Amino acid sequence: MQRIEVTTKPNGAGRNWLEVGSFEVDALGRKQWVKKNVPHQESKLTVDRQYTERGEMIDWIVIIPENYPFTLVKVSYDRLNPKKLEVLWEPGTSNQTEDSREIKKKRALELAAGNEELISLLKELLAD
Repeated sequence: MQRIEVTTKPNGAGRNWLEVGSFEVDALGRKQWVKKNVPHQESKLTVDRQYTERGEMIDWIVIIPENYPFTLVKVSYDRLNPKKLEVLWEPGTSNQTEDSREIKKKRALELAAGNEELISLLKELLAD
């Protein structure tokens, strides 16, 4: 499961919101966004929304399951830039890259230095 935290501004100039959907390539080879739903109405997502006191902003926490098939984007709209998409999560990507995983393994072994029993246990647990 992955956790996404983002703030949106649903009203006024420079407003933005979240959408769930996918990118499809049309006949001319252009990548087009196809909206499926909004996160708080998507049954497979766990969503928590907190509004600010005056309701001007929304703080989102979205928990995405491992096998979720759709992309989560933040859509921004203003007069100068009618529709800008920021990809927050897409299928097949991981929050934790292989490099950061290796760095964390190395750090755990460094912290265990001097304790042979702990080092052997860590090596056993972290073996790929």
